Amino acid sequence: MADEARKEIEPTEDECALYDDIAHLAKSLWDKSEGIEGLNTDPKMFSNSLFKRLWTNHQGYTLLWKDNYRLESDILLRSALETAICIAALVVMKDDFVLLMKRDAAHTLTGHIKIYRENNATDMVRDSEAVLRLLLKGLPEGVKPAKLDWKELAEIGSVQSLYEWHRRLSGVSSHVTGLSIMDGFGGEGLDEKQRDLRRLQRKMHLMQMAAAALQGSQHHATMLDATEEYERSRELTDRMNAVSRDWPGVKRPEPESVIDYDVAPPMAARSGGVAEET
Repeated sequence: MADEARKEIEPTEDECALYDDIAHLAKSLWDKSEGIEGLNTDPKMFSNSLFKRLWTNHQGYTLLWKDNYRLESDILLRSALETAICIAALVVMKDDFVLLMKRDAAHTLTGHIKIYRENNATDMVRDSEAVLRLLLKGLPEGVKPAKLDWKELAEIGSVQSLYEWHRRLSGVSSHVTGLSIMDGFGGEGLDEKQRDLRRLQRKMHLMQMAAAALQGSQHHATMLDATEEYERSRELTDRMNAVSRDWPGVKRPEPESVIDYDVAPPMAARSGGVAEET
């Protein structure tokens, strides 16, 4: 009975095949993206840059996952989730997303300048302030630097599940936290439970990367008008929904319900309220 339970939390053949097919779809889009050129004000170029980041995150994650580098692969998974959230929001926001990136860049530079000034790094202050002035000059009147709001971006892109996974990973992978450091501590009755939990996380995190790559691919295909890849992503979405029926720990109010990894159709661009001003 215990052996059957452990087997249940291993990735199935269908799940592994789905992961590979999503990788092939992403590779096809990667090949189409490599030759694209444009201005840094073009939403398509932002989608291109984001997708390249997602693809390399996916490739790095796959290598680390296969070698059982759990912490390191989870760090890349979190980065991929952020990137997929951005591509989903970009499809909806378009030019407003470009503006949001400039606001976030200005916010980051402002923080860096403060650190440089505290450390008397005058050359870095001077160079960074020159770049900041250019960024601020390109912002509409009254618009201030602001950092990204991941929750709202996920809501705009209709990918709330990606945000939920991203948030949970923050405390156990990318940052040093009590939970992340205490993970693996032994104790009475804990060793076997922790082993099973790690096996379950290994399976589910693989599927989370698959979902991030699939969402990012579908949205990027939309931005590129890549009809063939978009249709393939729809087919893969149906397969993802089918395999999710057997995932342990997934609760559904109705027997026929499944987790919907599909994306909402593009909506009119939204402005404002997406970033947290500082």
